[in-house]
Amino acid sequence: MRLLPAALLAALLAALSLACSAAGSAPQPAGTAASGAPASSAPFYLEPGSGTTAVSVINGFTGRTTATIPAPAGTGTFPWASNRPIWYPCGAVPDDRTFLLCGTHQYWELRLGGDGKPQSMSGPADIPVAARNNGSNGEPEFAVSPDQRLAAVTTDAGNIMVLSLVTGATRSWAIPAADGYATNLSWAGDRYLAFLFVSRSADNSAGGVRVLDTASAATSALTASRLVINNEGSLAGGITGVFNPVITPDGSKIVTAAWTSFNVAGLAEFSAQTGHLIAMLIPATSMPGHGSPCQVLWTDVSGAHLIAYCGTAGVVNGTRFSPLNLHVPNTSGIDFNDGVVW
Repeated sequence: MRLLPAALLAALLAALSLACSAAGSAPQPAGTAASGAPASSAPFYLEPGSGTTAVSVINGFTGRTTATIPAPAGTGTFPWASNRPIWYPCGAVPDDRTFLLCGTHQYWELRLGGDGKPQSMSGPADIPVAARNNGSNGEPEFAVSPDQRLAAVTTDAGNIMVLSLVTGATRSWAIPAADGYATNLSWAGDRYLAFLFVSRSADNSAGGVRVLDTASAATSALTASRLVINNEGSLAGGITGVFNPVITPDGSKIVTAAWTSFNVAGLAEFSAQTGHLIAMLIPATSMPGHGSPCQVLWTDVSGAHLIAYCGTAGVVNGTRFSPLNLHVPNTSGIDFNDGVVW
């Protein structure tokens, strides 16, 4: 669902160095590599608070709340509950410090300090009408480009919209409802947008992970995009299909959860250019509940390091996975909170 400065990356890598040297290239039992790590190196995530009247900032190393951000005036109300504000995290920049928070029709930009406490919150700015009420709970979620200038979102008509966070201008690429829909948007730089296309047509050959060139004419998201991983094709490593993909900000790789059999998935790394499998980062394991929690939770701007969860939480560094005692939100499908953003 999911949404990093050089100083943060250096601090995080310092905290991970012991785990990386001990773990080798194969996953080991999660240890305590993060114990004693400075707060400035922690990955933070946001989740809605109780009753959606506040948003909590969570330290990913400790699981503790570092700040609570109440809903500002004017965030709107749920149509089915009077005076209940809509206020939730709806997007994240891959710097682990900048987030978007949404109300009914507007969004705000939040910046955190190294201690996980708010430094500033600017806004509000209007959410485009077409992008409102398009999520699973009527709540849009934005993928924000690494340069913080663009946001991508799917619309209630099934289109992919790119919104300039600087000027408010928008462009859209159509996806006819009969063909299918896009989900899991993520950026490579400020031009290429990866998404998972779920086909509804009898011919599923278009389904899978696609990369859209947003410099192309705003016509069809399918004809303007390139199919990288075909969910109907023959995939290496015993993979039968992929879900929850994210493209690294440098555009070189796609890291995605990968089914190997019913309710069994691992975390795989593919070339974003050829679609070839590079490595199985986390071996396939049975997924809990009825959901598909295996996912990438966070990435830095370089695209070289990611935080991932697939039964075991840890950090991906190239093709090396180092388990780490991260406190990740519950995405089991039993208690899935789709308002969480990293």
